[in-house]
Amino acid sequence: MRYRIIDMASDPRCGQFAYFRQMTFPFAGITAEIDITDFMAHRGQRPFFLSFLYAVVRAANAVPQLRRRILEDGTVAEFDWCPPSYTAMKPDGVYVYCTVEGDLPYEDFIALGCRRQREVLERGTLTEDGDVRSFLFVSSLPWLHYSQLQHPAESPDDSNPRISWGKYVTANGRTTLPVSLFVNHALADGLHISRFFANLETELAALTAQWSKT
Repeated sequence: MRYRIIDMASDPRCGQFAYFRQMTFPFAGITAEIDITDFMAHRGQRPFFLSFLYAVVRAANAVPQLRRRILEDGTVAEFDWCPPSYTAMKPDGVYVYCTVEGDLPYEDFIALGCRRQREVLERGTLTEDGDVRSFLFVSSLPWLHYSQLQHPAESPDDSNPRISWGKYVTANGRTTLPVSLFVNHALADGLHISRFFANLETELAALTAQWSKT
């Protein structure tokens, strides 16, 4: 994956970057309830997880701060595109990682995602293909409708965003599910997290409109 080095000394967030780099836990996370009523009404037989993942990946990539990573030498790289590294579950309940590279049209994304899932489940090893630094780490908890979620981190410079969602529920005619975004606060603030959620609503609406025409 291609990237460019960001000069954080001249970046508008240089002060925040330096401040949060000093912390042992420089992370921030938000869980928001997302309305997917129309998305579900038009989804038909299309796979839920991969369809929602498609919208999530596009929403995250539209926020430059979510494509930034702290490299081993402390510099910051901004990737051109960040693919998802997401969990796929084996029959024994143990998960493996799967990736779908590239900015793809919906149908191509779904086809590649289905093929990659079959491949990693057959392989059955906990490995990732591609540049791990660029990944968006994605998981789901479809058994639980939660209100908050905490993620692990390897070190204070761990800067791969974590995106998760839980079980969807229907009440009073509306279907919703919790979506969580966990970021390194040295690279992103509440404003950027909010932009992700706004983008996600836009992407879900665009998919719904696309499906309604077919």
